[in-house]
Amino acid sequence: MRKKINFIIIFFVIALNLYSFDEGFVWGLRANFNGTATLPSISASDLDKLGAAYMKGSVGYTMDGEAELGYLFGSERWFNGMDPSKFSGMSLYASIGVGNGFAGQVAGNTFTSGGITSTVAMYINVSYAPVVSFGVGTKAYFLNSRLALGLQVGGKLIADLSPEYLAYADDSTVLTPEVGEIIVTDFMIKNMNPLMLSIKFSLEYNQPVNDRVEVILGAYTRFNLYSPGYITMPDSLLKLLQGVRPNFSVETRLSSYYINSLDFGLTLGLAFKG
Repeated sequence: MRKKINFIIIFFVIALNLYSFDEGFVWGLRANFNGTATLPSISASDLDKLGAAYMKGSVGYTMDGEAELGYLFGSERWFNGMDPSKFSGMSLYASIGVGNGFAGQVAGNTFTSGGITSTVAMYINVSYAPVVSFGVGTKAYFLNSRLALGLQVGGKLIADLSPEYLAYADDSTVLTPEVGEIIVTDFMIKNMNPLMLSIKFSLEYNQPVNDRVEVILGAYTRFNLYSPGYITMPDSLLKLLQGVRPNFSVETRLSSYYINSLDFGLTLGLAFKG
């Protein structure tokens, strides 16, 4: 048993040092599993249009698949012959992916009933699919290209015209829990911004399988900046809101309304080099 353990350890050490990739094209396929925290921001004047006392975010789960193509500039050739066992080089790459998205909000809406005014917390979680992501970035490689630190800028495009929602309130007499679809109207298609901007930081470990294939294990975080210009909601919430603000509609512009988000998750994939 001890000999087997020693053999496994020796084999693993050999595998770590047997393959080294100096430079060339790198393309990869990966799956990203992440949580996302919604970070809404809105001015007091736009909150008043909604009849809301406050707006907060919530946490959800998303995943996506991603394809990436880049070129690694090796340290020995491009960085004055630096030792690749320490600094292996840098790459430039482009990526495109498709998956789903999440936006969760909690709004404290003020209602008056029987002469009594109260603030009710209204919860709405919206799921989008598909969401197309894209970006360009760079990675710095270390330890014979085993470790990579990445920075990417890009965006996400929401392509869902009937996102699913879950809506409920902390007072079930105001709104009972319901699920359904939000139908995106022609006005929203023409006027609502579907594009969010993002910046992503990543840390990846590349385990060689042979001299051209590696398994990717990584973690990342991504901040998404999104200003839709308008707010979407199911008809049930819209009717409740119009009971407080009769002049409000889905065509009421909310110029200060941002529904930003922070993604954080794990990456699993394969890289092919040549």
